[in-house]
Amino acid sequence: MPNLSLPARPLVPLFAALFALAACAPGTQQAQPGTGTMVGAGTGAVVGGVLGNVLAASGRRTEGTAIGAAIGAALGGGVGFAMDRQRQDFENQLGAERMRNEVQIQQVRQDVLLLTLDSNVQFATGSATVQPGMRDTLRRIAGVLNQYPGTQVSIIGHTDSTGSPDFNQRLSEQRAEAVRNELIGFGVRPGDLFAFGRGQFDPVADNATAEGRAANRRVELVVTRPT
Repeated sequence: MPNLSLPARPLVPLFAALFALAACAPGTQQAQPGTGTMVGAGTGAVVGGVLGNVLAASGRRTEGTAIGAAIGAALGGGVGFAMDRQRQDFENQLGAERMRNEVQIQQVRQDVLLLTLDSNVQFATGSATVQPGMRDTLRRIAGVLNQYPGTQVSIIGHTDSTGSPDFNQRLSEQRAEAVRNELIGFGVRPGDLFAFGRGQFDPVADNATAEGRAANRRVELVVTRPT
């Protein structure tokens, strides 16, 4: 059984961010008609689930599930984010990349955005060095983030199952950190960016096919805006 424990450093700021979100959660839920923005409903299910999965990968499955559920309950109790305008700004700035299927933008909840970046475009095979052509995309992402002070981003690296689990884990962490460093270089506040890797353990497609492996090689940005 390979050692899949994650380094403590990337998880520490993630804990801080998640509990900071929980601390500012109001006790009510309300929808604002006509805006598409909902206050309350499920930041915890997404962000708490992310943390639960990370801890589960390190062999601490029970702890991960418990903490993820606790944060989910705290956040889901009422934190709401007006993300519609920020999503639209991402879509406007990244239109060319979306047309080429290099970037996908999803509003997974009214209060959480998910940006998925194609690692095949970002990085050479086996490398964690950002390709020069991708830096302009990250510059535009940083530009949108800088327009919304307080936006927090969890940067999650993923790989396919080719190679050893240990190698894939390290590569996913290094790629997430490389994206973080690029965003910092474009002016995003370091304290709002949290990088960690999931290796090959969260596939979105079948690793038995070339298309599936390509889909699994990705970097995800989970974007939230604490109130």
